[in-house]
Amino acid sequence: MAIFLLLYLLGMTAAQRSRPPVIKEHPSSIVARRNDPATLNCAASGAARIRWFRDGEEVATSTQDSRSHRVLLPSGSLFFLRVTATKRESDAGTYWCVASNSYGVARSHNATLTVATLAYDFQRQAEPLVKVRVGDSLILPCQPPKGSPPPELTWFRDGLQVSNSSRVSLTEAGDLVIIQAVQEDSAAYVCRAHNAAGTRESPPTQLTVMTPPWLEERPANVTVPSGVMAELVCRARGFPAPTLTWRRLDGKIPLGRSTIEDERLMLEQVTSVDSGVYVCEVENEAGITGAQATLTVIDAPQLTQRPQDIQVMAGVAAQISCYMEGMPQPLVLWRLPTLDRTALLTAGQSSGHVSISNDGHTLKLKPTATQDSGTYYCWGVSSGGGVNGKAEVVVVPAHPPPAMGVGPQDLTVAPGSVASFPCEVVSEAAEVTISWWYRAAAHLPPRQLSQDSADPRFSLPDNGALIIKDVRRDDAGIYTCHVTATTGTVEQEAILQVKEDAYAVGPLLLPPPPTKPRLVAVNQTAVQLSWLPNSQVGENLNQWYTVEYWRQGWDEWRVADAVIKQESCVVSHLTLGYTYTFMVRAVSNRGASFPSPWSDPVNTRSPRDPSLTMDQVRRARRRLSRPIVTITSAVITAPDSVQLNWNFLAPTDESVEGVLIYSLAEIRTVQVATVLGTSSFSHLLHDLRPHTPYIFFVVPFWRSVEGTPSNSYSLTTPEDIPMAAPGDVRVTVREEGFVLIRWSSLSVEEARGEVLGYQVTISHNGSHTTETVVNLWLEARGLLPGRLYTVRVAALTGAGLGPFSNPTLVDVRYNGANSRPTDARDDDASPHPAWLAYLIIPMVLLLLLSTLWYVRRLGHQTPSSHPPHAPSLYQEQSIYCHHSVMYSEPKLWYSSENDKDNNLSSTLLMHPDQLVSEYAEPRAQQQSQSMAEPYATAALLAPESPRLKHDISWRCNSDDSGVQVNWADILPPPPSCPPPIDLDLGDPTSDSDLQRTRGFSSPSRCITMDGSSQCITMDGSSQCITMDGSQPRARSSDATSGHTYMQVIPGDSSDGVIAFSTQRGHDYHKVQAEFHIPRQENKPQSSTH
Repeated sequence: MAIFLLLYLLGMTAAQRSRPPVIKEHPSSIVARRNDPATLNCAASGAARIRWFRDGEEVATSTQDSRSHRVLLPSGSLFFLRVTATKRESDAGTYWCVASNSYGVARSHNATLTVATLAYDFQRQAEPLVKVRVGDSLILPCQPPKGSPPPELTWFRDGLQVSNSSRVSLTEAGDLVIIQAVQEDSAAYVCRAHNAAGTRESPPTQLTVMTPPWLEERPANVTVPSGVMAELVCRARGFPAPTLTWRRLDGKIPLGRSTIEDERLMLEQVTSVDSGVYVCEVENEAGITGAQATLTVIDAPQLTQRPQDIQVMAGVAAQISCYMEGMPQPLVLWRLPTLDRTALLTAGQSSGHVSISNDGHTLKLKPTATQDSGTYYCWGVSSGGGVNGKAEVVVVPAHPPPAMGVGPQDLTVAPGSVASFPCEVVSEAAEVTISWWYRAAAHLPPRQLSQDSADPRFSLPDNGALIIKDVRRDDAGIYTCHVTATTGTVEQEAILQVKEDAYAVGPLLLPPPPTKPRLVAVNQTAVQLSWLPNSQVGENLNQWYTVEYWRQGWDEWRVADAVIKQESCVVSHLTLGYTYTFMVRAVSNRGASFPSPWSDPVNTRSPRDPSLTMDQVRRARRRLSRPIVTITSAVITAPDSVQLNWNFLAPTDESVEGVLIYSLAEIRTVQVATVLGTSSFSHLLHDLRPHTPYIFFVVPFWRSVEGTPSNSYSLTTPEDIPMAAPGDVRVTVREEGFVLIRWSSLSVEEARGEVLGYQVTISHNGSHTTETVVNLWLEARGLLPGRLYTVRVAALTGAGLGPFSNPTLVDVRYNGANSRPTDARDDDASPHPAWLAYLIIPMVLLLLLSTLWYVRRLGHQTPSSHPPHAPSLYQEQSIYCHHSVMYSEPKLWYSSENDKDNNLSSTLLMHPDQLVSEYAEPRAQQQSQSMAEPYATAALLAPESPRLKHDISWRCNSDDSGVQVNWADILPPPPSCPPPIDLDLGDPTSDSDLQRTRGFSSPSRCITMDGSSQCITMDGSSQCITMDGSQPRARSSDATSGHTYMQVIPGDSSDGVIAFSTQRGHDYHKVQAEFHIPRQENKPQSSTH
């Protein structure tokens, strides 16, 4: 088997060797750079020889030519040591390999060797700088350098490859196309060409996409007061950044006062001539635009006469004047020197003994007091700005005494020469008297020297000096200059010596006086002063200073410090509560100077702000003397609140601690709000009065120092609903169903707006009727009598309806002459019917139950002198009774003339369809003029009518409660016990006899038809009791009323006679009427209804 396998292999090998070669690996086309190595692969099986051909010619290799750079590798591949591409020789071409043996030839596929080349210069490229506007389209061209193979093109933007998008794309030629360019397209663009030979980049192209200018903030119209800085803002945007230019249409911009900072035109210290139209123009390469604004300069108030510092004595009237002008006319305000910031006075106002003139330009103090000392501010505010003036008022108890300015000095002169003694004084008094006195020796009495003396050698000029001409020896002595003024006296003496060897006296050269001492700091016991030397003093002059001071009660100036080397000092050990005045003298070897001007009087009391020195106060006043703040707007947020906005005109740094917001109402009330710091530019003001004109202004302050007020802003707060209801609501009943309702108006503070009308609500049992009227009264008609109504009134403004008044109860039933207004606050008003009913009804029920029990008890006790039963004369349930529920006062069942006078007619007592009883009033003979006219009354009772069988409610109309009550639902019906019929009227003249025969010893009895005893008179008052025990209401005798009453007179029971009498007024007559009662047996007693 092995042998067979070996033989098979040998056969196969021999068979292969006997066949032509086969190409196993064909060459592939390649691209090579010049001078770079390259290989064309070729492999064949069974090949005895492999040759290479290029473009049909055999390629010479190093085997054939040792100088050749082409090498045939053992595998048959062709290796290029360096690819050559010159004009003389080039390796580029189409290659193939041929394998051959003795049996045949095999040819490979063609392969191309390309020598890569790339030139350095682009054939076409974009400009280095390209500018387009936003929205424009552009093409950046790019034609690459020549090369083989053709290079690939790529665009880069700021180093990042550009990719295709909806707006950006590359053409086949290699151009970059940008459609609708945007600002973000601005960049540096580079076109890059690449092939095997390398990479080439075009010079960068800077693309700038320009945006036309547009105004981010347009200039607004500005209204500013004169003297401040005006600012017009114009902010523009664009690319490239636009150039801003300001110009004025109707004039020239003031170059010296105008600057442009941060796109703002700033005009300093504007005046009315700066008012005009200003144009802002912005421009760049993409376009130009502009806007305009109007500047309006309002003249701020100007002080035409500033208030002056004054010094007055206590008790003397003083005044300060402050005049100003402006358009519009400024409001003049005076700020008093108190810690109360609301202490402001305007024209015509006063506070204590401080008053303001009617024009507001003069402040008067009458009389002055030491506590009036201080700084008085004069403020002027208008919409154009504010102005500030101040005056220091010093009220002293008294002026200092005169001070010797230049007094006489000791002199030594020769006989026959001239001696001169000066005497100059300083005094607050209007008149000063200077006199000279001479003494030969100190122990001798002085004598006065006068201009009119006999010796003409002595002269007294107007300057107060004494001049002696042709001096003699006997002129030697002591000369005294005596100064007298209303504020005090001062004197100074000098000695004159006359000697033969005396030298001539030269002119008196004294140092010049220093400046007025200033108050640097003050506390309760010390004062710090500072001054400056006189400008005429040389630097090398050796001098020092002396400080003198005076206080109230001293008659002379005293030296506080005699030797002071510097221009300041502290005077201590002062007394609290006194006013001091200081002066300074310069002293040198030649003598003391004339005194400086006196300092301002200072009181050693606690200062307004102890932490501040006088210098700090002065510096703060200087900083705050110019306008610093201006009000820009005011927004009404509610009827009682306003938001105020302001701006600072200049950087405040630490010169402003905050602002004071003043709110002045037209009714002269002042409100002050404090806003600390300068970072706030608005404040919400609360607790303002609705419907009130206000003036607002802002005052900057630092510590206790207040500055110049801002411009003012005026507005009127809106209306609000009334805060109170109308008062004094009164109701008058004119007639039934007709009432007059009146009320009082609201005050201005309560109304909080213009009252447009009043809403009146009339209510009854949950139903409401509303009427709106503009008057202070309302006539209400159509009200139902007997009902209880409530009335409420509310005021109406433009903001709405205010609160209603307390309910007022109204009884619409007319009460004739007794009708009067109803007021819920009246103590005599009718009580409320609800609780009245709850109180009265149980009492009435209890009373009725007690009465029924008592009557039933009497009904069972039949008198022995009468039959047990008797028929009733007449029983009728239709009789009405009028009574008072409140006082339980029974009234008559029938009407009389007196009842008609009280509006209680029979028509009110009887139902129209009832058959009423009639009565007659026979005249009686008049006995005397003083007695009332007697008469007797006989009731004529009708028979029982079938019409009256139905139930009729027993109405009881109360004169006081005003409530209609159906008492028939509560009380039993009235009894029937009318007077008996068939009365025989007797002679009225027989009253006395009748009374004597009848007497009053036994009770009277009213015998009904059935003979039962029902009516019993107890001590003169009549009671009528029916069979069922019910009791009709009768009224006791009342001599003061105008009613007619009935009295039952006791009669003789044996005769069966009942006597009735009537009385009127204090006098009455008795009339006897007799009848015979028919006897009936066993008549049943009537039952109650």
